[in-house]
Amino acid sequence: MTRNAVRRRLREVFHGSVGDEQGGVDFVISARPAASEASFHDLKEEFERALRRLEVGGG
Repeated sequence: MTRNAVRRRLREVFHGSVGDEQGGVDFVISARPAASEASFHDLKEEFERALRRLEVGGG
């Protein structure tokens, strides 16, 4: 998968999990090389796990 494909997937994961309710919080997402092999479901699960650790949301 190309870098841009990973970027599109992560953008979709972000908007599906956080949407426009960011509450003045900035997010920086750093995709590791393994992200290119991960399924959409795996990316979504990992992102939501990170949000729960930050107590920002993600349900």
